[in-house]
Amino acid sequence: MDLKNLLTFRTVVEKGSFSLAAEQLEISQPAVSLQIRALERLLGHRLLDRRGRRLSLTEAGTIVYRHANRMLTIEDELAHELDAIGHRVAGRLVVGSSTGLGEDVLPRVCAAFRRTHPDVTVSLVVQDSQSVCRRVLDGELELGVVGVALAHRGLVFEPFLHDELVLIAPPDHPLAGRERVRLEELAHEPLLLQQEGSGVRAVLEAALRARGLRTRDMNVAMELGLQQSVKSAVLDGVGVTVISRLAVEREVAEGRLVALELEGPGLARDFHSVRRTNRTLSRLPALFLEFAREAIGTDPAPARA
Repeated sequence: MDLKNLLTFRTVVEKGSFSLAAEQLEISQPAVSLQIRALERLLGHRLLDRRGRRLSLTEAGTIVYRHANRMLTIEDELAHELDAIGHRVAGRLVVGSSTGLGEDVLPRVCAAFRRTHPDVTVSLVVQDSQSVCRRVLDGELELGVVGVALAHRGLVFEPFLHDELVLIAPPDHPLAGRERVRLEELAHEPLLLQQEGSGVRAVLEAALRARGLRTRDMNVAMELGLQQSVKSAVLDGVGVTVISRLAVEREVAEGRLVALELEGPGLARDFHSVRRTNRTLSRLPALFLEFAREAIGTDPAPARA
Protein backbone atom coordinates (compact mmCIF):
# COMPACT_ATOMS: atom_id res chain seq x y z
CA MET A 1 0.00 0.00 0.00
CA ASP A 2 1.33 3.44 -0.95
CA LEU A 3 1.72 5.50 2.22
CA LYS A 4 1.63 8.63 0.08
CA ASN A 5 -2.00 7.88 -0.76
CA LEU A 6 -2.78 7.34 2.93
CA LEU A 7 -1.19 10.70 3.75
CA THR A 8 -3.29 12.37 1.07
CA PHE A 9 -6.44 10.69 2.37
CA ARG A 10 -5.71 11.77 5.95
CA THR A 11 -5.03 15.34 4.82
CA VAL A 12 -8.32 15.48 2.87
CA VAL A 13 -10.21 14.27 5.95
CA GLU A 14 -8.52 16.74 8.30
CA LYS A 15 -8.76 19.69 5.92
CA GLY A 16 -12.31 18.88 4.87
CA SER A 17 -11.74 19.52 1.18
CA PHE A 18 -9.68 18.36 -1.79
CA SER A 19 -8.50 21.87 -2.62
CA LEU A 20 -7.22 22.62 0.89
CA ALA A 21 -5.50 19.24 1.01
CA ALA A 22 -3.82 19.97 -2.31
CA GLU A 23 -2.61 23.31 -0.99
CA GLN A 24 -1.26 21.69 2.18
CA LEU A 25 0.52 18.91 0.27
CA GLU A 26 1.70 21.29 -2.47
CA ILE A 27 0.26 19.15 -5.26
CA SER A 28 -2.58 19.74 -7.73
CA GLN A 29 -6.21 19.06 -6.86
CA PRO A 30 -6.53 16.48 -9.69
CA ALA A 31 -3.55 14.64 -8.20
CA VAL A 32 -5.36 14.49 -4.87
CA SER A 33 -8.47 13.07 -6.55
CA LEU A 34 -6.40 10.45 -8.40
CA GLN A 35 -4.71 9.29 -5.20
CA ILE A 36 -8.02 8.98 -3.35
CA ARG A 37 -9.56 6.98 -6.22
CA ALA A 38 -6.49 4.73 -6.36
CA LEU A 39 -6.80 4.06 -2.62
CA GLU A 40 -10.52 3.29 -2.94
CA ARG A 41 -9.86 0.88 -5.84
CA LEU A 42 -7.12 -0.89 -3.89
CA LEU A 43 -9.27 -1.32 -0.78
CA GLY A 44 -12.50 -2.05 -2.63
CA HIS A 45 -14.52 0.48 -0.65
CA ARG A 46 -15.69 4.04 -1.07
CA LEU A 47 -14.04 6.08 1.65
CA LEU A 48 -15.64 9.50 1.28
CA ASP A 49 -19.16 10.72 0.63
CA ARG A 50 -19.15 13.86 -1.50
CA ARG A 51 -22.25 16.02 -1.14
CA GLY A 52 -21.65 19.31 -2.89
CA ARG A 53 -18.70 20.92 -1.17
CA ARG A 54 -19.08 18.84 1.98
CA LEU A 55 -17.12 15.65 2.62
CA SER A 56 -17.92 12.96 5.17
CA LEU A 57 -16.33 9.63 6.00
CA THR A 58 -18.09 6.40 5.10
CA GLU A 59 -17.96 3.51 7.57
CA ALA A 60 -14.99 2.10 5.66
CA GLY A 61 -13.40 5.55 5.54
CA THR A 62 -13.57 5.83 9.33
CA ILE A 63 -11.70 2.53 9.70
CA VAL A 64 -9.09 3.49 7.11
CA TYR A 65 -8.57 6.91 8.71
CA ARG A 66 -7.86 5.30 12.09
CA HIS A 67 -5.34 2.85 10.65
CA ALA A 68 -3.80 5.49 8.40
CA ASN A 69 -2.92 7.55 11.47
CA ARG A 70 -1.23 4.55 13.04
CA MET A 71 0.70 3.62 9.91
CA LEU A 72 1.88 7.16 9.25
CA THR A 73 2.94 7.53 12.87
CA ILE A 74 5.05 4.38 12.56
CA GLU A 75 6.61 5.80 9.39
CA ASP A 76 7.48 9.03 11.27
CA GLU A 77 9.03 7.04 14.10
CA LEU A 78 11.08 4.98 11.65
CA ALA A 79 12.41 8.10 9.94
CA HIS A 80 13.15 9.66 13.33
CA GLU A 81 15.18 6.66 14.52
CA LEU A 82 17.09 6.41 11.25
CA ASP A 83 17.90 10.12 11.38
CA ALA A 84 19.30 9.63 14.87
CA ILE A 85 21.90 7.19 13.52
CA GLY A 86 23.85 10.01 11.94
CA HIS A 87 25.86 12.43 14.08
CA ARG A 88 25.64 15.50 11.85
CA VAL A 89 22.72 17.77 12.69
CA ALA A 90 21.57 19.77 9.68
CA GLY A 91 18.42 21.04 8.02
CA ARG A 92 15.74 23.67 8.55
CA LEU A 93 14.06 24.00 11.94
CA VAL A 94 10.77 25.92 12.18
CA VAL A 95 9.35 26.63 15.64
CA GLY A 96 6.13 28.51 16.41
CA SER A 97 5.98 30.70 19.49
CA SER A 98 3.54 32.96 21.26
CA THR A 99 4.81 36.45 21.94
CA GLY A 100 5.48 35.77 25.63
CA LEU A 101 8.62 33.87 24.73
CA GLY A 102 8.98 34.69 21.06
CA GLU A 103 10.12 38.28 21.55
CA ASP A 104 13.00 37.65 23.94
CA VAL A 105 13.65 34.22 25.48
CA LEU A 106 13.32 31.93 22.47
CA PRO A 107 15.39 34.10 20.10
CA ARG A 108 18.30 33.70 22.53
CA VAL A 109 17.73 29.94 22.74
CA CYS A 110 17.50 29.69 18.94
CA ALA A 111 20.77 31.59 18.58
CA ALA A 112 22.49 29.26 21.08
CA PHE A 113 21.09 26.20 19.27
CA ARG A 114 22.40 27.58 15.98
CA ARG A 115 25.86 28.09 17.48
CA THR A 116 25.84 24.50 18.69
CA HIS A 117 24.57 23.19 15.34
CA PRO A 118 25.82 25.62 12.66
CA ASP A 119 24.41 23.53 9.80
CA VAL A 120 20.84 24.15 11.01
CA THR A 121 18.76 27.04 9.68
CA VAL A 122 16.33 28.24 12.35
CA SER A 123 13.04 30.03 11.69
CA LEU A 124 10.97 31.35 14.61
CA VAL A 125 7.32 32.10 13.78
CA VAL A 126 5.82 34.47 16.40
CA GLN A 127 2.02 34.77 16.69
CA ASP A 128 -0.61 34.67 19.41
CA SER A 129 -1.11 31.35 21.24
CA GLN A 130 -4.31 30.36 19.44
CA SER A 131 -2.79 30.97 16.02
CA VAL A 132 0.27 28.85 16.86
CA CYS A 133 -1.95 26.00 18.10
CA ARG A 134 -4.09 26.22 14.98
CA ARG A 135 -1.04 26.01 12.72
CA VAL A 136 0.30 23.01 14.64
CA LEU A 137 -3.09 21.33 14.35
CA ASP A 138 -3.21 22.06 10.61
CA GLY A 139 0.26 20.59 10.13
CA GLU A 140 1.86 23.89 9.13
CA LEU A 141 4.11 23.77 12.20
CA GLU A 142 5.49 20.64 13.86
CA LEU A 143 6.40 22.26 17.18
CA GLY A 144 5.12 25.32 19.01
CA VAL A 145 5.56 26.98 22.40
CA VAL A 146 2.47 28.74 23.75
CA GLY A 147 1.16 30.46 26.86
CA VAL A 148 -2.25 28.75 26.87
CA ALA A 149 -2.87 24.99 26.81
CA LEU A 150 -6.11 24.61 24.88
CA ALA A 151 -8.47 21.70 25.50
CA HIS A 152 -8.17 19.92 22.15
CA ARG A 153 -7.82 16.18 21.63
CA GLY A 154 -5.74 16.77 18.52
CA LEU A 155 -2.95 18.51 20.46
CA VAL A 156 -0.52 17.42 23.18
CA PHE A 157 0.91 20.00 25.58
CA GLU A 158 3.98 19.61 27.81
CA PRO A 159 5.19 22.13 30.46
CA PHE A 160 8.02 24.28 29.15
CA LEU A 161 8.51 27.33 31.43
CA HIS A 162 6.76 29.02 34.36
CA ASP A 163 5.94 32.71 34.02
CA GLU A 164 4.45 35.44 36.21
CA LEU A 165 2.22 38.30 35.12
CA VAL A 166 2.98 41.79 36.44
CA LEU A 167 1.56 45.29 36.09
CA ILE A 168 3.91 47.68 34.32
CA ALA A 169 3.84 51.48 34.48
CA PRO A 170 6.21 54.39 33.80
CA PRO A 171 8.55 55.27 36.70
CA ASP A 172 6.65 58.54 37.37
CA HIS A 173 3.22 56.85 37.57
CA PRO A 174 1.35 57.22 40.93
CA LEU A 175 1.42 53.42 41.37
CA ALA A 176 5.15 53.18 40.73
CA GLY A 177 6.04 53.40 44.42
CA ARG A 178 3.86 50.43 45.34
CA GLU A 179 5.14 46.89 45.75
CA ARG A 180 1.89 45.22 44.75
CA VAL A 181 -1.50 46.14 43.32
CA ARG A 182 -4.94 44.49 43.43
CA LEU A 183 -6.70 43.81 40.14
CA GLU A 184 -9.75 45.70 41.36
CA GLU A 185 -7.66 48.89 41.52
CA LEU A 186 -7.09 48.76 37.77
CA ALA A 187 -10.70 49.80 37.21
CA HIS A 188 -9.52 53.35 37.95
CA GLU A 189 -6.49 53.28 35.62
CA PRO A 190 -6.33 53.58 31.81
CA LEU A 191 -5.73 49.93 30.97
CA LEU A 192 -4.12 48.64 27.79
CA LEU A 193 -5.15 45.16 26.64
CA GLN A 194 -3.51 42.79 24.21
CA GLN A 195 -5.64 41.46 21.39
CA GLU A 196 -8.00 38.55 21.91
CA GLY A 197 -6.26 35.22 21.44
CA SER A 198 -3.11 36.23 23.31
CA GLY A 199 -2.06 34.09 26.26
CA VAL A 200 -1.66 37.04 28.64
CA ARG A 201 -5.16 38.30 27.91
CA ALA A 202 -6.65 34.83 28.47
CA VAL A 203 -4.95 34.55 31.88
CA LEU A 204 -5.97 38.09 32.85
CA GLU A 205 -9.61 37.54 31.87
CA ALA A 206 -9.72 34.29 33.85
CA ALA A 207 -8.28 36.05 36.92
CA LEU A 208 -10.86 38.83 36.57
CA ARG A 209 -13.72 36.32 36.32
CA ALA A 210 -12.50 34.63 39.49
CA ARG A 211 -13.03 37.99 41.22
CA GLY A 212 -16.46 38.56 39.69
CA LEU A 213 -15.15 41.08 37.15
CA ARG A 214 -15.06 41.39 33.37
CA THR A 215 -12.90 43.46 31.05
CA ARG A 216 -15.91 45.73 30.55
CA ASP A 217 -15.63 46.63 34.25
CA MET A 218 -12.14 47.96 33.61
CA ASN A 219 -11.19 51.36 32.22
CA VAL A 220 -9.92 49.96 28.91
CA ALA A 221 -8.13 52.76 27.11
CA MET A 222 -6.93 50.76 24.10
CA GLU A 223 -6.79 47.24 22.69
CA LEU A 224 -3.57 46.78 20.76
CA GLY A 225 -1.67 43.96 19.11
CA LEU A 226 0.61 41.86 21.23
CA GLN A 227 3.19 42.45 23.95
CA GLN A 228 5.47 44.83 22.05
CA SER A 229 2.49 47.06 21.17
CA VAL A 230 1.18 47.44 24.72
CA LYS A 231 4.70 47.81 26.11
CA SER A 232 5.41 50.67 23.70
CA ALA A 233 2.14 52.36 24.67
CA VAL A 234 3.04 52.16 28.36
CA LEU A 235 6.46 53.64 27.61
CA ASP A 236 4.64 56.51 25.86
CA GLY A 237 2.49 57.14 28.97
CA VAL A 238 -0.83 56.02 27.46
CA GLY A 239 -1.72 53.78 30.40
CA VAL A 240 -0.74 50.64 32.29
CA THR A 241 -0.91 47.00 31.28
CA VAL A 242 -0.64 43.46 32.59
CA ILE A 243 2.19 41.61 30.88
CA SER A 244 4.66 38.76 31.21
CA ARG A 245 7.55 39.57 33.54
CA LEU A 246 9.84 37.89 31.00
CA ALA A 247 8.83 40.45 28.37
CA VAL A 248 9.93 43.52 30.34
CA GLU A 249 13.09 42.39 32.14
CA ARG A 250 15.31 44.67 30.03
CA GLU A 251 13.15 47.80 30.37
CA VAL A 252 12.79 47.28 34.13
CA ALA A 253 16.56 46.77 34.54
CA GLU A 254 17.19 49.97 32.57
CA GLY A 255 14.73 51.92 34.76
CA ARG A 256 12.37 52.77 31.89
CA LEU A 257 9.48 50.80 33.41
CA VAL A 258 8.49 49.53 36.85
CA ALA A 259 6.98 46.08 37.36
CA LEU A 260 4.46 45.72 40.20
CA GLU A 261 3.33 42.43 41.68
CA LEU A 262 -0.36 41.66 41.27
CA GLU A 263 -2.13 40.29 44.34
CA GLY A 264 -4.13 37.11 44.26
CA PRO A 265 -4.05 33.69 42.59
CA GLY A 266 -4.33 32.98 38.89
CA LEU A 267 -1.80 35.57 37.73
CA ALA A 268 0.92 33.17 36.69
CA ARG A 269 1.03 30.73 33.82
CA ASP A 270 3.02 27.90 32.36
CA PHE A 271 4.30 28.01 28.83
CA HIS A 272 3.82 24.70 27.05
CA SER A 273 5.34 23.02 24.06
CA VAL A 274 2.63 21.81 21.69
CA ARG A 275 2.59 19.11 19.02
CA ARG A 276 -0.06 17.10 17.26
CA THR A 277 -1.49 14.03 18.96
CA ASN A 278 -0.11 10.73 17.63
CA ARG A 279 2.65 12.56 15.77
CA THR A 280 6.22 11.92 16.91
CA LEU A 281 8.49 14.93 16.60
CA SER A 282 11.13 14.56 13.91
CA ARG A 283 14.78 14.77 14.84
CA LEU A 284 15.42 18.52 14.66
CA PRO A 285 12.37 19.70 16.68
CA ALA A 286 13.00 16.96 19.26
CA LEU A 287 16.65 18.00 19.62
CA PHE A 288 15.67 21.65 19.90
CA LEU A 289 13.06 20.95 22.58
CA GLU A 290 15.60 19.02 24.66
CA PHE A 291 18.20 21.76 24.13
CA ALA A 292 15.75 24.53 25.09
CA ARG A 293 14.69 22.79 28.29
CA GLU A 294 18.31 22.42 29.36
CA ALA A 295 19.11 26.03 28.43
CA ILE A 296 16.12 27.41 30.33
CA GLY A 297 16.38 24.94 33.18
CA THR A 298 12.99 23.25 32.83
CA ASP A 299 12.54 19.60 33.73
CA PRO A 300 10.26 17.72 31.36
CA ALA A 301 6.87 16.75 32.80
CA PRO A 302 4.13 14.37 31.71
CA ALA A 303 2.29 15.43 28.56
CA ARG A 304 -1.42 16.04 28.43
CA ALA A 305 -3.86 16.29 25.59
